[in-house]
Amino acid sequence: MDFWRRQTWDLVGRSWMWFTLSGVLFVIGLGCWIAFGLNYGIDFTGGSLLQYEFAQPIAVGAAQEADAVAKVRSALDSIGLTKTEIQLSEGRRVFIRTQAQTSEAQTDEDAKIRQVLTSTFASQYGQVESVGREMVGPIVGADLRNNAIKALLLGTFLILIYITVRYEFRFAVAAVIALLHDASILTGSMAMLRVELNSWFVAAILTVLGFSMHDTVIIMDRIRENRKLHRFTPFHDVVNASLLQTMARSINTVLTVLLTLFALFIFGGETLRGFSLSLIIGITLGAYSSIFNASQLVVVWDRWSRQRKAEEASRPRRAAGVASRPSTSASRGAATATEDTQSEGGAGEKVGALEAIRRAEERAQDEKREERRERRKSKKGGKGGKRRF
Repeated sequence: MDFWRRQTWDLVGRSWMWFTLSGVLFVIGLGCWIAFGLNYGIDFTGGSLLQYEFAQPIAVGAAQEADAVAKVRSALDSIGLTKTEIQLSEGRRVFIRTQAQTSEAQTDEDAKIRQVLTSTFASQYGQVESVGREMVGPIVGADLRNNAIKALLLGTFLILIYITVRYEFRFAVAAVIALLHDASILTGSMAMLRVELNSWFVAAILTVLGFSMHDTVIIMDRIRENRKLHRFTPFHDVVNASLLQTMARSINTVLTVLLTLFALFIFGGETLRGFSLSLIIGITLGAYSSIFNASQLVVVWDRWSRQRKAEEASRPRRAAGVASRPSTSASRGAATATEDTQSEGGAGEKVGALEAIRRAEERAQDEKREERRERRKSKKGGKGGKRRF
């Protein structure tokens, strides 16, 4: 557990590397999305619902139903019907959803399905009869998609308000940017891998966003605690120490979830493969963005704001050209910015994040003592050197 705390890695100092990697992934995903589009399944496009009934039950119990559905899917794959949804009812009735086709193609498709089901199951369960066929609309229609987008925008707005109240506005903006990073790259990955997307994709995106936000809030909470404990430490060192302190928790949580998802991906069957794959990619992206994007954006924002304040304090206050003396707070901000830049540049020996905080606190205490000495000297000098007893 203490392995990460003892390291001297300057994660924040290499923010350009993490931003470049995220940018490359975003551009690749966006390019695949534009070039190939998303591979929408029946839940998005609609199709036909076919019903078949066997003379004898082909499954009794949940375990036999899973085996029967797997056999039906294998039989349909042999005739090229890979984009289908299969459901078993009452042990003997099979519902098959396929993509919408013309009337001639529907007749040919019905004959092929009945023939392959008969050749697969007739010898053991009797003849297969076609009960009926009907057209069904998309489960995820335009209204549902619009409502999902509205809910996502409302949730983003509420997240901005919550994190702004609990932490700071810059923390909220960084967290939302990290969420958009995860959702966009995940969608681009699905377009690149040509995974058939159905209603489960909406649940996968929401799950990934929730996991990513939870990890981001944990890191931000540690940053806030360290800022209270080490008020005179450069913000760069505080964030770097907070990342190393929470690294073990983030990695252990992600690995535990990924082990379960890989088991689902390997043994869950065809119906869970796309869902588990999207969660594997999304949760990995969520952990990465929480550590290497959200916190780094906060540091970049803080550095930019302090540099802007230092520049404003150094400008002349009067139009006559009389240079004004910068305020004490501005001077401290400029000094902190310079110190942060030196720390970021890697000058001198490499020290751990906690050691950097300790040294910064010692420097702050030395500066306080020096200021008290200067005040005492100025008071003595103002009284003409006379001592009053």
